[in-house]
Amino acid sequence: MDFDSAIKAHANWMLRLFGYCKGTSQEKLDAGTIQKDNVCDLGKWLHGDGRKFAADPEFKTLVETHAAFHKSAASVVVLVDRGQRPEAEKLLSSADSEYMRRSTQVVGLLKKFQRRYAAVK
Repeated sequence: MDFDSAIKAHANWMLRLFGYCKGTSQEKLDAGTIQKDNVCDLGKWLHGDGRKFAADPEFKTLVETHAAFHKSAASVVVLVDRGQRPEAEKLLSSADSEYMRRSTQVVGLLKKFQRRYAAVK
């Protein structure tokens, strides 16, 4: 796993969602796809090769937090699709929103795994 790429890709979600909220993105986001935690590269790894780290107590936390992140990201898209852009933007900019908490947790856990397992392929 390239942890740096996973962290960057995860951070890119914020930009993608903000662009979608502001209407500046040409990308059409689908909440049904986004809520799936096994479609992105990190999710594929977590549900595939990453399972070799299942003995690490924080691996389960990472899997669960990553899944919760995807659900919260999907909720942003649902709000935008319903015309509730201000509410969606609040989820992306409020430090205590579910989206921001989960996003921060995923990045923190990825950094821990990077320190522990960067040399392990």
